[in-house]
Formats: sequence, structure tokens, C-alpha cells
Amino acid sequence: MLHCDLHDYIEIVCLYRYPLCLTLVSGEELYGTALDSRYNSARQECLVLEQAGAEQWVVLDDIALLQVTVPNPHLQQVRFR
Repeated sequence: MLHCDLHDYIEIVCLYRYPLCLTLVSGEELYGTALDSRYNSARQECLVLEQAGAEQWVVLDDIALLQVTVPNPHLQQVRFR
């Protein structure tokens, strides 16, 4: 379960639809545009990314590092773990 301050960052990247690079706990990197946060069928909170016109759901607990890939006044990177 994420701390409240980390949820704030998820809300910001979705609000501004920032392009992201997510580094997962497994070491895998995912690129996409933040769209929304939702619960999947297993009731896990997810970040929904747009990747090449398709939605990619990423479980928030699987994210180690979130990086915004464009300059902005809000944040550049947030370490989740």
C-alpha cells in the first residue's frame, strides 16, 4: 500500500497527462502517457498508461521509480521504493 504523498504524485501525472518512464521492481522499464488511476479486477490500484494507442495497467505496488520525461514545474522523478 502506498503512502498518501505518493498518491499525490500519481494524481499530478494523470492530471497533466505527463509522459513517463516507470521502472518496476523487476527492473523492467515502461514508457507511456499517464491517463488515470483505477482498480483492476483483483482490487489492486493501478496507474493506467497509454502506450501506442492502447492502455497498459501497472500495479502501483510494482513501481520502484517514476520519471517524467518532459520538463515541468511539478516533478521530475519519484522513488516509490
